[in-house]
Amino acid sequence: MRNFLNKLHHSAWFYNLLVMIFVAVLLPFVADKFDWSDINLVFWLCFVLNGGFALYFGAQIRKHGLRFYWIFVQPLLFGVVTTWYFDWVDTEYGYYLAGLYLVLTIFTFWSDTRSDPDEDLLPIDGGYEDL
Repeated sequence: MRNFLNKLHHSAWFYNLLVMIFVAVLLPFVADKFDWSDINLVFWLCFVLNGGFALYFGAQIRKHGLRFYWIFVQPLLFGVVTTWYFDWVDTEYGYYLAGLYLVLTIFTFWSDTRSDPDEDLLPIDGGYEDL
């Protein structure tokens, strides 16, 4: 068990998953309990923090070589837990925000190809005679 926890602690997605739970679940819970105004909740928490994390998380998925389905984790977590199940964010715009997070994550996942491991490979169309 200790070896499993040690591997989990040093994995690429562990800290990103903790930050995702904090941003997508715990902060809307706190905002609901402290009765933040809808403008503060939607703008600062949903657009700025969650949107910024979606941009960051898409780049991290690509950088660490995680599977493609990790793109759907934050929007699903926000849409299902925060909006549908607990209703901390109004359903009028909660699902649209989850769609926005999906688009932002996909945008940063596909935008930067400089860190791809196959980016510097030689083309083999003409063979290797000029090497």
